[in-house]
Amino acid sequence: MLTQYADMCEKLLAIPVVKGAKSPSERFAGAEETFTIEALMQNGWALQSGTSHFLGQSFGKAFDVTFQDKDGKQQDVWGTSW
Repeated sequence: MLTQYADMCEKLLAIPVVKGAKSPSERFAGAEETFTIEALMQNGWALQSGTSHFLGQSFGKAFDVTFQDKDGKQQDVWGTSW
């Protein structure tokens, strides 16, 4: 999905971006991983332009969100945020 974000910015909007992953201290709270595209401004600062978060199973467990697998067992959901 990160590539689609970057392609849209670069090909449709003509905004060059840098793709990457946030450090643990910069991640969305509770996320296992946060990916980002960032545009560079004229002063050299990075402007966060799009993020996606892999939430793992932490939010499913916290809010008791489950699904029934093919064997009929309840499993915690895996979450993402785009």
